[in-house]
Amino acid sequence: MTKTKYQALADDFSLAISSGKLSPNSRLPSVRELMQQHQLSLATVTTALRTLEQQGLIEPRDKAGYFVKPKVDHEIPAAIPVQSQAVLTPVPSRLRNWIPAEDLFPEQRWQNLLGTVIRRHPFLPTRTTRGNGNPLLRAELARRSAENGCFLKEDELIVTQGATEALLLALRATTEVGDSVLVQAPISDLFSRLLDTLSLTPVCVQSSVNEASFIAEVEAILAGDAAPKVMLLVANYHFPTGALMPLMTKRHLLRLSEKYEFTIIEDDVYGDLQHDGSRPLTLKSFDLKGNVIYVNSCSKSLAPGLRIGWLAAGHWRERIEYLKTASASSVNELSQLVLAEFLAQGSHVPHLRKFRKQLKSRADEYLAVLRPALGKAVELNDMPGGYSYWLPLPDKVSAEEIQSKINHYWPLLNSAEIPQVAIVSHGLCINTSIPLTDQLRQSLTGFCFYLRGLY
Repeated sequence: MTKTKYQALADDFSLAISSGKLSPNSRLPSVRELMQQHQLSLATVTTALRTLEQQGLIEPRDKAGYFVKPKVDHEIPAAIPVQSQAVLTPVPSRLRNWIPAEDLFPEQRWQNLLGTVIRRHPFLPTRTTRGNGNPLLRAELARRSAENGCFLKEDELIVTQGATEALLLALRATTEVGDSVLVQAPISDLFSRLLDTLSLTPVCVQSSVNEASFIAEVEAILAGDAAPKVMLLVANYHFPTGALMPLMTKRHLLRLSEKYEFTIIEDDVYGDLQHDGSRPLTLKSFDLKGNVIYVNSCSKSLAPGLRIGWLAAGHWRERIEYLKTASASSVNELSQLVLAEFLAQGSHVPHLRKFRKQLKSRADEYLAVLRPALGKAVELNDMPGGYSYWLPLPDKVSAEEIQSKINHYWPLLNSAEIPQVAIVSHGLCINTSIPLTDQLRQSLTGFCFYLRGLY
């Protein structure tokens, strides 16, 4: 039988690896180089690389390409899914507090609303909470969904304990133990923990959501054998890279979801954090078949302490409602009413306007420090939104080395309630929402001069 082009390419690399021509940890040519060298399409090359990865011969390293997988002396139990590890791993305890600076939120306004709601509903502690959420809050969330083009209905919304529970419910409803899930690289700490908790295996899309090759790479994976049936995605200001998926790419991705019949779980918690212009539309805005499970929360833009998230489940609604009931979890009724009142009064409109302006101003201040300190060593793009700036690091540096330098330049960092910097995948993540004091400016400048010598 005649080999396909991707099989021929995969076999060539397999022979080179087994014969020792390609030693462990050797870097393979980039996708673009392979396309040029072998006169192959992007889909053929990515399918060949995916085949080699499934065979356990190579592994992707975030933003660095594909490498020959090191040999191990012990057998990995089959029950544990093998996950490709980033060169630099995140520090989970730091990232769980990775939120915008506290001074950006209207604390006095929330305190006043809390008192108002308690006086209006004095018997809340004696009443049971509603399974899918308070009707007043769901009505306000449905009305507000028009701002991002979703036009959700009140009865399709389920209120959860933050976006984390919403994502967990969505993954439990759409997957089984051992399934693979399509996810963009680099994988955030939250996504890694969710997939690990449910014994799911990530299949990484190496192209960024704002790159032209993203759709072609996704389709190449979906066209292969045992393709994932679920995709976990942040289309608007992906953490940690901050990438924003173009409108046309969103439309193409929805077409792929219909063609290959897979579900997209869209985490849109950063969608309100654009720095300029109008709020970006969501994937859910174009979803006519119920293939998108939409997830959002108030933790990144309105009130982190309320711990309120919500989801629109598409055609998975009944399954998710059942799982929500079976989990016996409920969201604090007082918190729901406070958020409902905040939205009903339109208080989120002036708050978000000011919030976005401050995020942009502070991000510009950070970039004004980073650019001259790093020089021409690395190209720094502007931030379209969000509050995290991700700086890819050279392959040769180790996590221990970078962490020791962080501790040196930010000696009080570990005691801060909101982290200023953290190692995320193969890069350094900077929280640009924190006011840039003189001491922080000096620390950041010194650290960047150190990094400059590594590139």
